[in-house]
Amino acid sequence: MQFKGLHWIEASAGTGKTYTLSSLMVRIFLKDYLPNQVIATTFTRAAAAELKSRIRARLLETQQYIDQCLNQSLDQRALAEKITQLQDPLLKHILQKYRLKLDYASSRLKLVIAQLDELFVGTLDSFSQKLLREFSFESGKIERANITDQASVYTEQLVHDVLREWIQAQPQHVVDYMLLCGRLKSAADYEGLVNTSLNFASAEIQGIDQAQLEVQDLAEALQNLASINITQIEELKEYYDGEYSFNFSHYVAGSDKKGLQPLFTVTLPKLIEKIKHSPLEHYFNSHLAALFNAVFALYLNQDGKLRKSIFNKAKAPCTPEVQDAFFDHPVIRKIKAVVDAKLNFEHQIELVETNLKFYLVQQVKQRLPQLLQQKGETTFAQQIRSLAEALQGERGQRFAQFVHTRYPLILVDEFQDTNQDQDDMLAQIWRNPKWYARGCMIMVGDPKQAIYGFRGGDMLTYNNARDDVLKKQGRIYSLRQNHRSVKELVSVVDELFQRQPAFGEKVIYDPVIAGSRPHPALMDRQQANPAPLRWVTVEHDQDESIQIARKIRELLNQGIAGDLYFDHSSGKVALQADDIAILSTSHQKLDQAQYELERIGIQVNRSSQRSVFTGFLAKDVAAILTAILHPYDEAKVKRALLTRLLGYNLQQLIELEQQGLGQFIYDFDCIREMWVNKGFLTAWNYCLNLFKIWENLVAKRSFDNERHVVNLRHLTELLSRQSERHQGAYMLYYWYLQQVESPAKRDWEIERKLSNAAGVKLMTIHQSKGLEFKVVFLMSADQPPKSDKSALVFATQEEQGIEQRIIAIKHKDIDATAMQQHSERRLAELNRLWYVALTRASYRVYAMLKQPTPAKEGKKEAAPKSAGLNVWRLQAPSSAEIAAAWSCDEAPLTQLAAALQLEQVQEIKIEAADFPQRRFYPRTKTSFSGLAQHLPAAMRSDTLALASEEQAAAADEINQEPVETEQEIVQVAQPIAWIKANFQRGTQAGSFLHKLFEYIDFQASHDDIFEEVKRRFHNDKEFNSDVLLVDLIAKLDTAKGSATVQEADIFAHMTEWLKDVLNTPLHDTFQLSALSTAHYLSEFPFYLALADQRLFIQAIQQLFEDAGHPIQDLNEAATARYLTGSIDLVYFDGQCYHIADYKSNYLGADQRDYEKTNLEHNMTQSSYWLQAALYLVALHRYLGSRLQDYDIRQHLGGASYLYLRGMQGQAGQGVCHWRPDAEFILQLDQILGYFELKK
Repeated sequence: MQFKGLHWIEASAGTGKTYTLSSLMVRIFLKDYLPNQVIATTFTRAAAAELKSRIRARLLETQQYIDQCLNQSLDQRALAEKITQLQDPLLKHILQKYRLKLDYASSRLKLVIAQLDELFVGTLDSFSQKLLREFSFESGKIERANITDQASVYTEQLVHDVLREWIQAQPQHVVDYMLLCGRLKSAADYEGLVNTSLNFASAEIQGIDQAQLEVQDLAEALQNLASINITQIEELKEYYDGEYSFNFSHYVAGSDKKGLQPLFTVTLPKLIEKIKHSPLEHYFNSHLAALFNAVFALYLNQDGKLRKSIFNKAKAPCTPEVQDAFFDHPVIRKIKAVVDAKLNFEHQIELVETNLKFYLVQQVKQRLPQLLQQKGETTFAQQIRSLAEALQGERGQRFAQFVHTRYPLILVDEFQDTNQDQDDMLAQIWRNPKWYARGCMIMVGDPKQAIYGFRGGDMLTYNNARDDVLKKQGRIYSLRQNHRSVKELVSVVDELFQRQPAFGEKVIYDPVIAGSRPHPALMDRQQANPAPLRWVTVEHDQDESIQIARKIRELLNQGIAGDLYFDHSSGKVALQADDIAILSTSHQKLDQAQYELERIGIQVNRSSQRSVFTGFLAKDVAAILTAILHPYDEAKVKRALLTRLLGYNLQQLIELEQQGLGQFIYDFDCIREMWVNKGFLTAWNYCLNLFKIWENLVAKRSFDNERHVVNLRHLTELLSRQSERHQGAYMLYYWYLQQVESPAKRDWEIERKLSNAAGVKLMTIHQSKGLEFKVVFLMSADQPPKSDKSALVFATQEEQGIEQRIIAIKHKDIDATAMQQHSERRLAELNRLWYVALTRASYRVYAMLKQPTPAKEGKKEAAPKSAGLNVWRLQAPSSAEIAAAWSCDEAPLTQLAAALQLEQVQEIKIEAADFPQRRFYPRTKTSFSGLAQHLPAAMRSDTLALASEEQAAAADEINQEPVETEQEIVQVAQPIAWIKANFQRGTQAGSFLHKLFEYIDFQASHDDIFEEVKRRFHNDKEFNSDVLLVDLIAKLDTAKGSATVQEADIFAHMTEWLKDVLNTPLHDTFQLSALSTAHYLSEFPFYLALADQRLFIQAIQQLFEDAGHPIQDLNEAATARYLTGSIDLVYFDGQCYHIADYKSNYLGADQRDYEKTNLEHNMTQSSYWLQAALYLVALHRYLGSRLQDYDIRQHLGGASYLYLRGMQGQAGQGVCHWRPDAEFILQLDQILGYFELKK
């Protein structure tokens, strides 16, 4: 295959389609395309996930094999020999093509694997969503719409509205007669019709002419019937009680040999008497329906249609003249007139009903997109429809070309299940005649497995697309090697389908052969794979589910006895219940089989089809939620207490009432407050633990305990997820009540599998598609098609040489050709359904047949019906040898065998290994704030790894807010400067001060500092500098009274403050004003490497404890491998390198609050000792790598913590300088570094 143009792959069941597609993907990526240029779609999300994982595995396998060849340094001869020995066709092809540039192939695959996350593998629905979002401007769909899960609700709403509009628009008599005839139903009865039509949104729906409902003829005919008298009836005595009475057809006369006597002597007079007054009203009286039907039976058969004949063949004495006289009699003419009027009226009312259905379908189809757009939502089907519409016209052509350029290659799996809208979208982009040759489209499907017609899949779409590919010189490929089943089963099933290869709808069965995949033989009494296809004919009056249960018991007994096993190379593996599946076309038959299996003790594994919102558990959760939101309503609290979740019975509740419900009311009220303030999940988990709900749920032994636990977890998860979408507790509560009241069967609400899900698998044939089982039982394999209850008729019509799908509302006058096409479509899909069923097994199939009902004495023996698998089974074998060798008729079992027990296996006691002290962790990072858990919650970072590398410069500052009385305020002897006391507190204000010190020159003049202050207030908007300035002006204005305050006043105060800081001694007599720009560095960021082992926090705490500077408890940082931070100031005083950290912490209004003792207390409270030590370790490592002949004792200085509000130019005020011992820094570096430290 060359990856240009159009390619069509037909892959029969079990032919290794996923393996082939993943191999093709390797070739695609090796040649012209990268993952972000390729699209792969399939039918379900599960299939998409499997396909992507298989593509990744195939890429890795290929890349590793090429690397292996490169490492072996093979010459061309050795490589050619290796190629001839290869069995894998992909590896063989790649080595042949790239044998001279294997290094390129390896590098290319490594690149592809690194970018594989950019490959889109999903459903066509999710791909359409991706396109509309990625190309919103080009498509014209700029407004983003969310996918709704309320589509059925909207459809129900629209059906209700449209039906009400239709009723209001009709004359009253039409509505009345529709109701009397049972033709006008509730909105729910029309939803199935509308939903089915929406699945074929692009198909034309044929309407019919508007019918008029007239009852005058029926009323007149009934009036005439009521005017008949007894004398007129007796004139017909020769026909019902005379010489002509035995000449009527037995269908008319009946089997009781009484002829028409009861009709004319009892039924007709009684009816006339009943309807004498208001005959039309009595006609619609259900109590008289039996009398009317008995009279109408003279002319109408059981189906309500006119009889072909009433008399037997004309012969003496009942000659043609005698028969004509009967029909010409006034009584008979009046009965015939009523029958004709009845049929005409029923025809009219059927047309009215058909018009109603057409109106509903048409209006909902038009209004649903508008309703979804109003709500800002859409459905996957509507999204595909919108995308297909956006691709029409000149603008659509440009849009399609954009998409094709961005994604030149697409692979569409399960193409037989695509609907018309999806194919229209694909055709406009990748089968466009203008540019299809520049890209590549690969369509993969199996027409024999197109069984999802009820979802919109249409073989007409498949056939038209295939014809389109052929017209554009596309290539057709077929996969015909079945790797799923053993050779014997492949041969016999292939022989069966070759008997009648035409499945219908242009689907022809192509022969297949067994693939090369090895299968361990199924040994049955020392025979390998004997008779893999077995026909079991059950007596006509027996239940096939009983026979299936008996047969499975026999198979399991054989497995236990060692007579039935799989002969693996590693040993014998007995057949188990998990290897068996029962498939059926209906859930009802599966229910019967499940009952019989469980009755005899065989475990069953059947996926749930129930919503988690059904059953007592969902209602009990609703009761508890009600009590939480209404804690003072005792009735609601009592209902919650009586749930199984809380575990109280009625007697216990009566006893509680005597003591009072105050404690429960208080508890529910607390949970409500927690829900409002902290969110649903926190409150709900607290409720579960408070009332011991998990324990109550499993307090009594029951087979359903695990189901209840899983469902409660499922409900908790759904409520938690919805709490993020619904604002407020009551919105979430009402959403939950709505689900409980109207549970659906959406994927996310279906009950989940249990952990012990094992046993015989039961599923419908539709559910089994794509799955594989070792032994399969097919229920009712000769079952004829069910009666067609569909309200729609699917036909075709040709337009411009292409067949198009048309849909009509079913009614009696519908075109016979259309009905024939509809019936052929149903039968063709049923044939494909049985093909899917028969190809699920890998070793053996049991097809359950039903013996025809015995004919009555003297009657011809009934023949088996040509339905189900009998469509092929009753045909002459295409190969009698294969049919005789690998299939057989197996006699049904007459009794149930006793169950054999497995031998007791000696239990081996298993003990868990000791939990390792050292473990591997990913390389993440932490910081001082991440370790210091005692800081306010708003300042804490993730305890394991900071998500953000940047942190506010003042994020670690804590401001003390002492409560001061008036007397204490008066006693402030040395108040700090006004600007220091009134400058705002908090992270933003502190970060502004940090930024100010970062930009000023420490040796600048007073005027230069004034200008820099002014510049920072006007420019540092990220720190709300404008808000800070306005606030300071307002405070100063209040302090001065009537004086007008200007910005310059604030700038002057700030300048004086900065000068105080610069002129305050830090250690000895050293001041910041002594530093030139060459001797200091502001904002010094660092990444400090930590040990490749768990960080021992306790060792750090003990180190500080020994040094006389205890620190608060710290967070664990088990996964941290880097410690990040930023030092405010690193400076050189001429002898040593020191660090300084600016703190805008507010410790009080008195200057004495900033003396050394108070500062050291704040340092301990805030764990600044730890911060200073970490910064010194970082500086120590930096100097050690940059400074020649570095000596820690000579070159590393100390840490000065500058409490800016307390610095006023004098020593001992606002400055805490700490220079730890060199041994302290080295020991901390050892704990943090790469040296192994033993506990």
